[in-house]
Amino acid sequence: MRRSEHRREEDALLRDSARRFLEDTYAWSPTRAGDPQARWRAMAELGWFALGLPEALGGIGGDAAQCMVILEEAGRVLDEAPLLASLLLAAPVLAALPLEVAQPLADGLQAGSVRFAYVPDAGLRLGEGGTLLSGRSRLALGIDLATHWIVPVGSGSANGAAVLLLPASAAAALDRTLLMDGRTAAVLSFADLPVAPDAIVARGEAAFELAALLADAAAVGASAEALGAADAGLALTVSYLKDRTQFGAPLASFQAVQHMMAESFCEIAQMRSLLMWAADALAGPAGERARAASALKAYAGMQGLKAVARCIQVSGGIGVTQEYRIGHVYKRLQTHAALFGSTQEHLARFGAAA
Repeated sequence: MRRSEHRREEDALLRDSARRFLEDTYAWSPTRAGDPQARWRAMAELGWFALGLPEALGGIGGDAAQCMVILEEAGRVLDEAPLLASLLLAAPVLAALPLEVAQPLADGLQAGSVRFAYVPDAGLRLGEGGTLLSGRSRLALGIDLATHWIVPVGSGSANGAAVLLLPASAAAALDRTLLMDGRTAAVLSFADLPVAPDAIVARGEAAFELAALLADAAAVGASAEALGAADAGLALTVSYLKDRTQFGAPLASFQAVQHMMAESFCEIAQMRSLLMWAADALAGPAGERARAASALKAYAGMQGLKAVARCIQVSGGIGVTQEYRIGHVYKRLQTHAALFGSTQEHLARFGAAA
């Protein structure tokens, strides 16, 4: 993907402002805390949730690559805010709704009062003439903070497929779990939940295509967060190696250590290249989008993890302590490798698509 000079300047300004905000307000520490809703409102005031919305809904009309900048910078500080759904997935869902329904939601999203969570399909279905929702989802992030749930149903085929936008007050059994990286996720179970007609965003072929787009965008967005975490972890490790001495010399001067860090640098650079392809492909044909999303997700789940594992290895004992950041970076990448389709699933999907 080639970015115009104007776009590159916009990207650089966006990255700089996002990094300064996140490092000033949410710099990583082992025991950080805060009010998640207050932080969300501050992000909304920066215009983050208007970025991906079309101008017809009062948004900025930015592209997916610019949304990835925000997600990558959030990944750098291991931010726990569930940004992905509201930043990247809300726009195609709102675009599929009638204007009179979408506009109030878009206004609330930009103000920070409307927050979305993505509920991946793992066997959800609509029975009784397409009005009763049953089944279980995959792991979903940000359920407790969200005001609305984006729920693809029957997304394995166009026959019976639907995309729902449910209020967070909808009756569902929540099986919460603490993820490896400290965040909370939940599996949602529905038992013949009545679905109002205005909660159905799309059905049939349109729903099948929208669900596929949402799944690919979620995989790409999660990989952008993983890239940010890995890049920050490499920078932290290189700084440590320059300061730490052994046998009277900095660890960074040892050739074996240099080779290991060079390998990690190349793998993270490859992740960035794949992210650029995938971000561009989100607006293109479904076939290329699927290939790009799966290539990125699989690579991040394999080589991205290896890159961070080397950083832990060269950091020595401190690298496995709870008080040091690099171990938490590895946990974040492990978590992202399992969300929105495993590494093995995306490898198989890429092979089939290629």
